[in-house]
Amino acid sequence: MDTSPIFYCQLDYADVPYPNAHTGRGTIADNGCGPCCAAMVAENMLGISFPPQEACRLAIECGAREKPGTDLYIFAPVFAARVGLKVKNTMDADEAKAFLARGEGLVIANTYGDRPQDGWIGVFSDSGHYIVLAGIEDNTICVWDPMYRPGRYDVPGRAGKVRMRGNEAFADFDIIREDCHDRPFFLFSRA
Repeated sequence: MDTSPIFYCQLDYADVPYPNAHTGRGTIADNGCGPCCAAMVAENMLGISFPPQEACRLAIECGAREKPGTDLYIFAPVFAARVGLKVKNTMDADEAKAFLARGEGLVIANTYGDRPQDGWIGVFSDSGHYIVLAGIEDNTICVWDPMYRPGRYDVPGRAGKVRMRGNEAFADFDIIREDCHDRPFFLFSRA
């Protein structure tokens, strides 16, 4: 029996439109990390079919599709209601960590990316990006990165900070805290 999580890579959807309201352009590959994360949350927590295309349609319908991506402050509660989950957002990384440690659900985290002002090189992205925090063991977080491809974490500044097992990335919680500096965490639990 396969116990691997359902994983969606936004890069597999280069030909699937995810147009923003400003230009009418965009694809899931370009800006679909938020909906891909939502699809992984729904399918892995609930065992339902909720592919990225459906998540993108919902993001557009509710007005969450912005020029640079998806506004999860708008999208998360609409998505949660649609699939039957509860959601709480927080800026407190320790609250997200405790939520995972209690096994309450999954977290969509918003990475900041590179911060030249303090010398931080983004581990999961060089700019804003959504990832799923799928679990914790000791101080190690399991991450589902919808932009993962082999070699993604082998570049200078990222090398040695992430260990891979299949499509799952594992990083110390302190890496997550720094990568999501001053960014929100969306905590999804069963309703």
